[in-house]
Amino acid sequence: MRSRELTFLLVITVILITGFSLTGVDRVKLSMFSQSLQDGKAASLEAILYYQSLDGRLITKFVDPLDHIMVTNRHGELTVYDPAENTVYRRQSLEYSSENNLVYFFLHGKTRDLGLRDMGFIQTRTDFEEELMVSRWEPPASLGHLFSHIQLVHEDYMPVYAGYYDASGELVKKVYYSDYRVFPDLILPMRITEFNYLPGGDSIINRVSFSDVLINRRAESEWFEFEIPDDAKIID
Repeated sequence: MRSRELTFLLVITVILITGFSLTGVDRVKLSMFSQSLQDGKAASLEAILYYQSLDGRLITKFVDPLDHIMVTNRHGELTVYDPAENTVYRRQSLEYSSENNLVYFFLHGKTRDLGLRDMGFIQTRTDFEEELMVSRWEPPASLGHLFSHIQLVHEDYMPVYAGYYDASGELVKKVYYSDYRVFPDLILPMRITEFNYLPGGDSIINRVSFSDVLINRRAESEWFEFEIPDDAKIID
């Protein structure tokens, strides 16, 4: 697996960590199209996501341009399988946990804080501007070297914006949630736009859109039971 391809896979994983709305949803299947723009160059990929709330497995079947399968679980175990080469790349970190992604937040009613409270953030201020609720979240001491605060904006109780400020107070990332759709027992933003500001004035723009959302009995697929072959070769 080429390093550039692997990096792009992990970037998409991080996108989903930015933090579907309520109980009653056991499994979800949906299509994802993502574009990344930097220095006038664009990269895109298509994938199908399969999530089960029972065991917390999130399976991402990449369709184009890669033909890989990525599996994460609630313990932060990440594997990327290349069926053509029968190889598997493994990593483990809490940032990869299936409980730290968009699917989990919206399915389990964590749209109020996008998982910040579970990370130790404390809500220190709430303001109301017309129909918007603007809240400020400050990090625990263990994350103080990364963030000074995070700002969330809600409209009709659903997140529409998140702003991330580094330890010096500079805005380093903006995330917009839009095009909400209501499904049985589920409210989901069908588009996420993320701006990452890099040192020196450069930036990376990520756009993620979802479609073909299927829930519970309609979300039938053998991919929910996918297992990486035992004879797959582990690579670094």
